[in-house]
Amino acid sequence: MEPREILALANPNKGWAVNELDKLRKEWSNWLEIAQKLPDSSDYDPRTCTDAIKDGFANRRKHEVLREKTLVFIGNNFSGYGFLFSNWPTHPHEDNTSRLARIIPSWIHRLETLSACIDYARVTDGFWLSKGKQLVDEVVKASPQKAAEIAASYLKNPFSS
Repeated sequence: MEPREILALANPNKGWAVNELDKLRKEWSNWLEIAQKLPDSSDYDPRTCTDAIKDGFANRRKHEVLREKTLVFIGNNFSGYGFLFSNWPTHPHEDNTSRLARIIPSWIHRLETLSACIDYARVTDGFWLSKGKQLVDEVVKASPQKAAEIAASYLKNPFSS
């Protein structure tokens, strides 16, 4: 196996990134529930259209917006995420002739995979700088004895807050 790029959080605010990822996963799950119940659209003409148009042009556009929103989120908040898309074709990156209910589960799977990997992702220097600033701010506000206790506590468990 070839070594692959290291997954890293590009956003020093890991909590925010995790919360947003959870929101996106929920949005994709809700979208799947909707897509599974879509009736055949009046946009669909079996003589000129693929089955994908049974979902309707408006729903295909909604799907495209959610797809691009997800790609922007991942690209802006992570690096080394290429493994999530290793089996992707070139643009538009997914089968655009199939029904949405068939396409959406792969998005949910990608987001679940990313979510499962976050705890093992490296964090950026910005994360460490922000943690260092938190420590310094606490030490500066404290008495010398309290500052020593804060520093000792932090050195024992730097990931506690």
